Amino acid sequence: MRRIQATVLVTGDPAGLDGFRRRVNALLDAPPRTPYEERHAAGLLDYRIRAAGLPYPQIVTASGEFPELEIDVAWESGAGAARGRVRIRAGRLVEQAGDLVAGSGLPCALRVERDGTLAFGLACRRRSAGEWIGYVLTSSRHALFRIAAGGAGEVLTTTDGVEPRWLERWTMRGDRIEHARLAPPEPVEPALLDALDRIAAEFAEAWIWFDAAPAVETAIERQRHAAYGFAVAPANVRAGRLKAQCAEAPGGGWVVEPGDPAAGRVAELLARLWLQQGRH
Repeated sequence: MRRIQATVLVTGDPAGLDGFRRRVNALLDAPPRTPYEERHAAGLLDYRIRAAGLPYPQIVTASGEFPELEIDVAWESGAGAARGRVRIRAGRLVEQAGDLVAGSGLPCALRVERDGTLAFGLACRRRSAGEWIGYVLTSSRHALFRIAAGGAGEVLTTTDGVEPRWLERWTMRGDRIEHARLAPPEPVEPALLDALDRIAAEFAEAWIWFDAAPAVETAIERQRHAAYGFAVAPANVRAGRLKAQCAEAPGGGWVVEPGDPAAGRVAELLARLWLQQGRH
């Protein structure tokens, strides 16, 4: 398992902080012991934890017993391949952002409706200065994409599914956006296609399961969806990840936001252009 380094900052009423410290120390010291370091200051508990796997269970348990305290956790893998932030209150994850495709460092974004429907999902990476590539999907459609700076603006190009052909293009110059369907479609160069396929495969392995996959491979996910009352769509978020690692959205459902502002802008562009175009 990955070695995770986490900084856990706890703020709130001094009496609550004293009680939280005693409780969480007992949990961390219980076998198998989780190594930690204390760097507390007045009005602040500051824990540094390094362990195999995220050190959430002990923190979440103690948080549930001291619901008035605010807990912020910043973490990264030992090799720096992935990082993120979470906020915990009253034993519940209330905010999360980070590079959540396990082991790859790929920033990702997710929006899931309260009935489990995948409204929007994306994984991406910076390929070069001014260029981002990635994979985007909803419960019923998906695409590979590339955003590249060019001339006085940017160009977003997408495929239809994972076919190795560019089908749609948005050219953005300031507030002006031009959309076109490419006729004929343009081939995706082999090296770029390999990079795009790797992103799609890593994202799907970590977060997504498909209804078209063999039943023997999806039996557990189907059981979990049934247990939660979720309908099965062509593309679905893995229920375990959804419940354990997605923050609850204010209007219901769940959400993950990229920790990198540049990746967040990529997600916003795909949601505004590709996602909205698919609804027309």
